[in-house]
Amino acid sequence: MTDNTVSQSKGIGIRLKLFMLFSVLILAFAGQAYYLIVQLNNMTDKFGQQGTTIIQELAEQAILSTAQSVSREVRLYLTAHPDLKKEDFMNDQWFKDVAIQKVGKNGYTALYERGEDGKWRTWAHTNPKITAPNLDDMSKLEKPLGASFPGFWKILTGVTPANPIKGYYKWQEKDNTFKEKYMACVNVPGTEFYIASTTYIDEFTEPMTRLERESKATAQAESKRNAVIMAIIITLIGVVVFIFGSALSANIRYLSAMTDRISLGELDAVIEIRSRDELAVLAQSISRLQQSVKLSIQRLKKT
Repeated sequence: MTDNTVSQSKGIGIRLKLFMLFSVLILAFAGQAYYLIVQLNNMTDKFGQQGTTIIQELAEQAILSTAQSVSREVRLYLTAHPDLKKEDFMNDQWFKDVAIQKVGKNGYTALYERGEDGKWRTWAHTNPKITAPNLDDMSKLEKPLGASFPGFWKILTGVTPANPIKGYYKWQEKDNTFKEKYMACVNVPGTEFYIASTTYIDEFTEPMTRLERESKATAQAESKRNAVIMAIIITLIGVVVFIFGSALSANIRYLSAMTDRISLGELDAVIEIRSRDELAVLAQSISRLQQSVKLSIQRLKKT
């Protein structure tokens, strides 16, 4: 007679399997959520950058258009006042109103020329101290302007009657900080004069920059809120899985122990499973098997 035994090796328990499955699902969910958060932040940054770029380009065009418009107005005024000399520009309020106009919040236009002696002179400006004859050579501004002078001077003197010029330069503030300004210079048609139009570029881009900061802050706050909600959901699901897995594992261990008792001859052992799922069906099957074995033994004893 051959003794058949069942070899048993302890493997991964059901509770651990459930935990592993739960972990995989959570990692997938967390990865997807992280990807969406990153995409949201990237879209916010891209939107802000594109918006700022568009507004900056519009601002550049507006500054150039102002210079061109003022140059035409100056041309009309000079044509209507042929006896007006450049030395009297700052004494003619009507001319000043035409040549010196506001650009943005703090910017302005100015009128200047390059004389036959090669010197650059300003004839209409918001600051009378730097207009000729008070300042006979604009290159003398190099020392008072300091670090602001090179970029400013390159644009101011790069203009020709046929070729307007425009560009950015750094302007040093009273607190020694630097802010970016944009300047466009064009010729007054039919004259030796030029119009410079300049202002701080952030006057135009600041609203969009502020909106970009607010959007980024909102996106970050939303990301944190979603992360908290996700952590709460994960925790709740984890608790549910743990409770369910523990109950399932306990019932299976109980049935396994009862089966061992029956196999050792405890045919009167009572199997009690309160659940109404597949484990209850399995418990009933074991009970029927228990009764069948008990009846078979009773018949054998009678024979």
